[in-house]
Amino acid sequence: MAYRFAAGDRSVQRAVRRMAREQIEGALKAIATESADKATHEVRKTCKKLRALLRLIRPVFADYAHENAKFRDIARLLAGSREDKVMLDTFDLLAADAAGPEDVQAFAAFRPSFARDLAYPMPGKAGAASLDQVRKRLEAEREEVEGWVLEDDGWGAIGVGLRRILKQGRKASRTVMREPTALHYHELRKLMKYHWYHTRMLSPIWSRAMEARAAELSDLADLLGLHHDICVFEGRLGSSLPHAESAGTARVMLGLADRRRIGVEREIGPLVARLLAQKPRLLSRHWRALWRIWYDPADAEAASERL
Repeated sequence: MAYRFAAGDRSVQRAVRRMAREQIEGALKAIATESADKATHEVRKTCKKLRALLRLIRPVFADYAHENAKFRDIARLLAGSREDKVMLDTFDLLAADAAGPEDVQAFAAFRPSFARDLAYPMPGKAGAASLDQVRKRLEAEREEVEGWVLEDDGWGAIGVGLRRILKQGRKASRTVMREPTALHYHELRKLMKYHWYHTRMLSPIWSRAMEARAAELSDLADLLGLHHDICVFEGRLGSSLPHAESAGTARVMLGLADRRRIGVEREIGPLVARLLAQKPRLLSRHWRALWRIWYDPADAEAASERL
């Protein structure tokens, strides 16, 4: 089944356990069948989705902090090699914006030394060892999720968590407007990604409307992800300018990064504003009514009256 609630789950607790188990099994399959790079990507994505799920049920899940830390630490085991690859991908993206043949040649000559500084790719044995450690932890977690217990059910198990992330997202958006730093954009990115995952999980309550919102949130996630990558790239390159003969090339690259980042910020602003235009309390109330209509069509009239 997909990463979403289903009427056949019969309770939110059963749905949460199912989604967590399926995500873990998908990650384990990737480790067993995919290349190290692909498996690393899938495991890190799985951990993000699991942490989003935990965020949704946080107010009614006593073991939230413990379980969240586990998936955070699993992702960190694979962080280095993945982030180094992202830095090279960002280099190539920015190099494509080069103004002329001279810059293209300079970037091509500079790339190998930049890659060596990143120490990418990670040696195969180290990568295999990390993935084996991750596999063992995920296998243990697959058993653990069957014992997860929520203190409430139905909308009561997810409504507060949904509203909390939306409130935090609005606050982070205002902070970015006042102080558009890399750190503040990163916080906004995390919160909007959680909301994207929550929207996907709740898509059955009104498929067309929710899927349209999820598509916009997906676009935003891409923009915020690119912004984050560029910021990290700027920090890595700026804090360790290469040897004198390549310093000029590095500065040209930093100029391209600055221009691309500013352009991305101009796209992010209006999209965030539209997605967060409705107050969290009102959006949560609307989705609660949709949840009740979807979960129990006979409750449609009562749900409408509560709006």
